[in-house]
Amino acid sequence: MKINKIVETCIYSSDLGSMKKFYVDILGLPLVEEENDKLIFLKAGKSMLLVFNPARTSVDNDKLPTHGAATPPASVHFAMEIEGHDYQRWKELLAKNNIPMEKQVDWKGAKSLYFRDPAGNLVELITPGEWPVES
Repeated sequence: MKINKIVETCIYSSDLGSMKKFYVDILGLPLVEEENDKLIFLKAGKSMLLVFNPARTSVDNDKLPTHGAATPPASVHFAMEIEGHDYQRWKELLAKNNIPMEKQVDWKGAKSLYFRDPAGNLVELITPGEWPVES
């Protein structure tokens, strides 16, 4: 038996409107599903990015087990893979949308851009080559 991959990453925010604008309108992730003031499901390449409002998911509900993280100040970090030839275009998109870059890192074979989403989560865009994962 083995684990094939991470299918979904879940983050939390009490302001789903700003998160939707950030991830859909700016970063371009396709919206798969949303439930007013409760959740946003986004397609991120071969994975899913789920954004939950912890005030709505930390109480009993019929679909999911209770979960959540108080936001702010809680934040998580996750990375999404980008193509190496698009690295500069991503930097330009972030600058155009006044999204401050916290750090740029050149790894052994990859590059990363780090920035925060509206809920304070640390988002990383990374080119292939740093981790032994399939594209």
